[in-house]
Amino acid sequence: MSERVLVFYGSYRSDRVGIRLAGSCVRALQARGVDAELIDAKAVNLPMLDRMYKEYPPGEAPAAMEALAGRIRGADGFVFVTGEYNWGMQPGLKNLTDHFL
Repeated sequence: MSERVLVFYGSYRSDRVGIRLAGSCVRALQARGVDAELIDAKAVNLPMLDRMYKEYPPGEAPAAMEALAGRIRGADGFVFVTGEYNWGMQPGLKNLTDHFL
């Protein structure tokens, strides 16, 4: 069984270019036999953090959050592709990761 790696990307900008690097990372990992998947914060489209995943009673988290939680639990590793945004990480990526600690 191959390793499972999630590649996270968090820009919401219309002219984002880092998504190409994130996709390249996924393809490079897959070429090495890794089961790699891109987790694009813009595509996941979680709301601004109001309640973390762990704060929902079992079975009551929004569907997108529940699905992503399952993929995170099943992963062997993570890669974060992010550009510097005002001396920090991209807000979309920060929001995404804050939902899951």
